[in-house]
Amino acid sequence: MTDLGLPRTDLLVRGEVSLGVRDHGRHPRGESDHGWRGDVLLVPPVRGTVDDWDTVATLLRGLGYRPVATEPRGHGRSGTGTWTWPAVVADLAAVADALALDRPAVIGHGLGGAVATFWAGQHPECPLAVSIDGFGNPNRAAQWAGFAGGAEAIDAFSDYLSDALRELPETLRQALRAVEDLVVLDVYRAVRCPTAALVSEESDLAEVLPTELGLVWLSYRDWVTAALTTLQREVAPLSVLRISGSNDAYLTHPEQLAGLLAELLPEPSSVLTA
Repeated sequence: MTDLGLPRTDLLVRGEVSLGVRDHGRHPRGESDHGWRGDVLLVPPVRGTVDDWDTVATLLRGLGYRPVATEPRGHGRSGTGTWTWPAVVADLAAVADALALDRPAVIGHGLGGAVATFWAGQHPECPLAVSIDGFGNPNRAAQWAGFAGGAEAIDAFSDYLSDALRELPETLRQALRAVEDLVVLDVYRAVRCPTAALVSEESDLAEVLPTELGLVWLSYRDWVTAALTTLQREVAPLSVLRISGSNDAYLTHPEQLAGLLAELLPEPSSVLTA
């Protein structure tokens, strides 16, 4: 039981692979006979699980939404399978269909944020997609235009990530390679529903990387922030927001993040059926 006295349900949904899901249920005052019912899919970062979203989900449910956390293939209790962006978006659709979710909003962090953005490119009926630091890794020289560390540091960053992949299970390796290959601006340029790119002001990754590689990462983040801010002038559904704290804001500042999401999401029942 939750602090609202409502049961939450852990289940496996059968898609192309089995998918670990935690359905937090809907607060009774979120029930409605018309309009959008407030269904929200939550997607964790790489190596994340449904547990990561528990606090934010509880807060959102208290506001009348129905949060459903799901584990992408290769994560948590989900099965393994070839990682492609279309396949992972189809996995989300399988969860939505199995639970009869109504035009779910999709909110993701890191890897999950990239998934949310791909969803936004395929689902114009989605009331909101939110990507928290879901902008991949640097992979093009122009993304470091302001970095003075030179090509050697950039190559070292790529080598560091390649070494980290060797110890991971195959599906996770495929996922991170897919992140490496992202053409980030193309993904955001293709969104077809309201999409919020949340960029955290601080980076935990920069703190754990070797100093010079941390500088490469921070330079890339500066580029992403500037590039997405410019892109939102071209792409009407896209908005870019800075959030205080680290990229783990959904863990370290869940009340703040839930409050922001509540401001961005339509209220349950406020999106009328077309």
